[in-house]
Amino acid sequence: MTDEEFFNRVEKIRKKMFAIAFPYFRSESMAIDMVDEAIYKGFLKKRSLRKEEFFETWMIRILMNTCATQYKRSSRHQSFEEFELDHHAGSTLDSEKMELMDAVSHLSNDLQRVVSLKYFGGYTTVEIAGMLKIPQGTVSSRLRRALEQLREEMGGEKV
Repeated sequence: MTDEEFFNRVEKIRKKMFAIAFPYFRSESMAIDMVDEAIYKGFLKKRSLRKEEFFETWMIRILMNTCATQYKRSSRHQSFEEFELDHHAGSTLDSEKMELMDAVSHLSNDLQRVVSLKYFGGYTTVEIAGMLKIPQGTVSSRLRRALEQLREEMGGEKV
């Protein structure tokens, strides 16, 4: 894969990558940094990609690992002022999506990953199971559990 092919393919999935990274940090700037970091790591390791048809899955996996590593490194608490600045200064997200992403960020990491991949990334449960290397039934049960918690947090009725 040439450098140009790599960057063309990355541009096609950049928005999806951002949507997956955002719930980890609830910060546009941090999500953009994580996407850029993942792209950089992918670029350096592009020769290790065995099958080009798995490029997107491979990049998403790099992104999730990058986010998880950074999340562990950073403090779990952010001051209210930093949160407000990140979310309102030049924010391009609408308020409903912001509220949903904020609610997702309160889920455990396991639940966050499956919700982000399913609803922000558009992947199927089979694809998610392959990316996370867990059984498909586990993906489904995590999605159900996450949706229940999101309904409770956002004030919706249990279905």
